[in-house]
Amino acid sequence: MRKPLRAWAMAVIVLLVRTTALAADAPPVAPAMEWGEVFAAQFRDPPNDYRLMQYQLSDQGLERNSRYGSGGFLAFFYQNLYQAHHGGPEQIGPLVEAARKKGMRVWLADDFGYPSGMAGGKVVADNPAYEVRGLAHVSLEGAGAQPAAIELPDGAERIVSAVLYPLDAGKPQFVRGQVVPVEARRVSAIGLPGPWRLCAFVTVIRNRDVQAQSTMPQFKHTGRYPDLLNPEAVARFLAHMHAPIAAHIADLSAKVEGFYTNEPHLMQLHWAQPEAPFACQPWNDRLPGKFREMHGYDLTPLLGALYEGDDLAARRVRMHFQQTVAELLAVSFARQIRDWCQARGISSSGHLLLDEHLAMHVAAYGDYMKFASEFDVPAMDTGIPNPDRIASFNYQFARYTSSIATWKERDRTMCLLDPIITGGGLNRLSPAMPLLFNSVNMACLYGISDFSTYVALQARPDGRATGYSVEDYRALNDYVGRLCLLLRGARPVTSVALYYPIAMFQADFRPSRQFHNTSLAGYRKRQGAWNATEQALGNADLECTIVHPDAVAQSAVDQGRMKIGYGSFRYLILPQVDFVPWPVLEKIQAFEAGGGTVLWVDTKPQVGTYAREDALVAAALQEAKIVRPADLATRITNPYDAQFNLRFQPGPGRLAVARFQREGQPMYLLVNRTEQPLKAELTAPSASQVKIWDPSTGNITGFTLPTVLEIGALRGVVVLAGR
Repeated sequence: MRKPLRAWAMAVIVLLVRTTALAADAPPVAPAMEWGEVFAAQFRDPPNDYRLMQYQLSDQGLERNSRYGSGGFLAFFYQNLYQAHHGGPEQIGPLVEAARKKGMRVWLADDFGYPSGMAGGKVVADNPAYEVRGLAHVSLEGAGAQPAAIELPDGAERIVSAVLYPLDAGKPQFVRGQVVPVEARRVSAIGLPGPWRLCAFVTVIRNRDVQAQSTMPQFKHTGRYPDLLNPEAVARFLAHMHAPIAAHIADLSAKVEGFYTNEPHLMQLHWAQPEAPFACQPWNDRLPGKFREMHGYDLTPLLGALYEGDDLAARRVRMHFQQTVAELLAVSFARQIRDWCQARGISSSGHLLLDEHLAMHVAAYGDYMKFASEFDVPAMDTGIPNPDRIASFNYQFARYTSSIATWKERDRTMCLLDPIITGGGLNRLSPAMPLLFNSVNMACLYGISDFSTYVALQARPDGRATGYSVEDYRALNDYVGRLCLLLRGARPVTSVALYYPIAMFQADFRPSRQFHNTSLAGYRKRQGAWNATEQALGNADLECTIVHPDAVAQSAVDQGRMKIGYGSFRYLILPQVDFVPWPVLEKIQAFEAGGGTVLWVDTKPQVGTYAREDALVAAALQEAKIVRPADLATRITNPYDAQFNLRFQPGPGRLAVARFQREGQPMYLLVNRTEQPLKAELTAPSASQVKIWDPSTGNITGFTLPTVLEIGALRGVVVLAGR
């Protein structure tokens, strides 16, 4: 358990930049003692609760990681359970007990084979009906009242339904589709007057060329992945992984913080270079009924719209379909695991797949933020980019994680420092130490407060890992621990909300037969618009919180402020929004009427998410103005409350700033984006005393503002402003 900290009696500025010289022209002042000696002592030698967690718990790892200064473990016990390694399952309890006796924290991994969810294939072995399926379509075209037939194609399992669509200028008219009876392995029909297309919708067992098969040699599993939309299948996953691990740990909640999942997803992306025989949407036989329950109309005649069509009706079907998928997935997997964990007094967490791409938020989860919000501790993984990528790497996708924490009022976020991302894959398992500091800094900038990693501590004969000295790795752990001591429980603070445009990506998304990375090209324009908005905000030192449409609809609006979870916003930015739900727009109107600022970027919606809302939306937004990303800096004049009054130079691009609040007091986080020493100017409206807490050394020193600090590359200091 974490030791509670006393209330902060001063404003806090965290500067994630290394001080290499004392401040110029600013004589030291006596350090204030408001935090007390206990907290100062914890900062000098941070408790294990705040240090890095290392992957894998073993007898050898206990001794080694203690020497290297790590704070705990993410423990993988699938080999103990099922592969007769590490002494078998009876060693699980003693290993956890030994870690706790050393004062080290323990999280439990739910993996047996990557990605999580399959339990090595045991879920599907229990019942083949639990295996994940996709829905593909095959078709033929004709004209007039001639016979037509489609046989079940090779590689498909069964025909779910079939629909005959009239064509207009070669395009199927989905709203005029006629459902055709289906035989066991065949569809036959008589064509319509004029041109037509007969579509058969078939299930495909996803047991080849998806991600689950890509890791079979490495983790020795079957590659048979379950249907995560099926709660019974997920219950079997819990029965095979969570329950037997927990059964070997006496007094579970006193020894373990929680279970952690590793990139579970819908398993419909093509994971090979040759084109797939089918392009698949997620499928479960519960989907049509849930679709009708949520959206009030029948999906079956409109199934063709899941694969093609740019008209409004087709885009709405795809949007509603993905909303249905997201609801089923969130409840079946994430919520079921959370409920299981909470019933045993522990937490749920885990990071997700390809979260930097909004199209993949749809492809992998239907709605990424909705799914991830069901876990107790929001989490993500980040790369450790090599020097040529340090400046350009997309660090800001960590904002999804901290935004979920704000929305759901979570006081903690987690991040895996992943050595194989953007660094040569498995050939660089011990990234250079400055690169690790950089990734820690940037994750903290966007609201992360807890870290794990599987970087290799010792050199390997194959050259894939060079290892680290004990002294260097202890220094990293001290640094991480000191920062997390300050940041855990701190809440990102901004009055700027950025609307999550998931509905537009849901409406655009169509499955592809291409390799998953190649398929992203179809969404480049819309992703680019999102990136341009984020970039414009970052360039102007304007922090933001990403807000889900559900969060906006459920927000409390009062006197020009929109309150969502821990956040309170005076500005709402909506980038490239084509559809807006009427309940969301009603809340936006109330917000704007009370004095809030609404900024529609690049376009404004003319329609709602249902046809019945269209006239209301068009009328409500008739006078709404459109802005460009470049306009945002001048339109957002008061992004922060008055108490956040300290200023820093140089500006964005070299020195990035994040603002937090903890126990009512402000906190600033500054990150040196360069690989060179940097002179940073710290100013305030009037002379102010500050204390500098250096996470590289644990030292605490006092100064008076204004001052200049020479800041080293990719390191940091903590500055407290107060008496």
